Amino acid sequence: MPRFFFDIHDGEWSRDAEGVECADVEAACHEAKRVLPGMAVDQVPQDGDRHAITVLVTDEERYPVYTATLSFAGLVLKG
Repeated sequence: MPRFFFDIHDGEWSRDAEGVECADVEAACHEAKRVLPGMAVDQVPQDGDRHAITVLVTDEERYPVYTATLSFAGLVLKG
């Protein structure tokens, strides 16, 4: 089974050294979509009203195969 790596950008890049075995690119994309919201849960409240987390999925040769960004934007409506 091929191994895919999930590098995270959350203000700076964090490179995935272990990777995850996935059946194919489609399964790796699904995994990225599944884990991205969970990573954001802890980060959004710490970063005020704007925050974005990006995952870059690469294959075993470190060739990019997918990227996704989850953004949060809040706005106080009454002061």
